[in-house]
Amino acid sequence: LKLNIGPFLLSRSGSQAMFRFLAFALASHRQILADESWQDTPILTSLWQATSSKDNDAIDRLLDSSESVVLSRSGDGRGLAWWAWEFQNDYVLASIMVNGGDILSEDEDEAGKAAMAMCTDNPDCNKDALVQKAKSLMEDVKRRKEQRAADREKEDFDDDEDEELGDDEF
Repeated sequence: LKLNIGPFLLSRSGSQAMFRFLAFALASHRQILADESWQDTPILTSLWQATSSKDNDAIDRLLDSSESVVLSRSGDGRGLAWWAWEFQNDYVLASIMVNGGDILSEDEDEAGKAAMAMCTDNPDCNKDALVQKAKSLMEDVKRRKEQRAADREKEDFDDDEDEELGDDEF
C-alpha cells in the first residue's frame, strides 16, 4: 500500500511512522501547552484549602477576585473542579457552574483523569446526587454573587462620592 501526500509518496510502513511522529508531536505540544498554563499559584492553594474545608465564604471571595480562576489549573493539571469532586463539595460545584465552568468536562489532568473521576472512582461518592444538589444550589449561589457585586458597586460609589467632597467643604 502506498500513500500519496502532496510531493511525498509513503509506503504503508512510512505512513505508520508518519502517524507515530504526528501523534508524538501532538502529545508533546499538548504537554508544552499544559506546562505553560498549569502552574501552582497562591490563589489555587487558597481554593484547594477553601474547597477541602468547605469554606464557602472564602470560595466566594476567591471567585470574585478573578474571572479566570474557575478554569485555572495547578502544576498537576488539577483545578477547582477536581477538588470539588474530590471533597464532594456541592457548593463549589454550583459556584463553578454559576461562574461559567463545566463540572462534567472531559478535560484531563496530568494523570489523564477528568475532574469527575475524582468522584466516579470513589465508591463513597454518588455523582448524580452531587450534581443534583449542586444544581439546586445554583440560584442561591447566583443571588449571593449578585448581592456581593451590588455591595462592591455601592462601596465604589460611596468612595467616589467621598473623594468629590474633598477639603473644600471644611
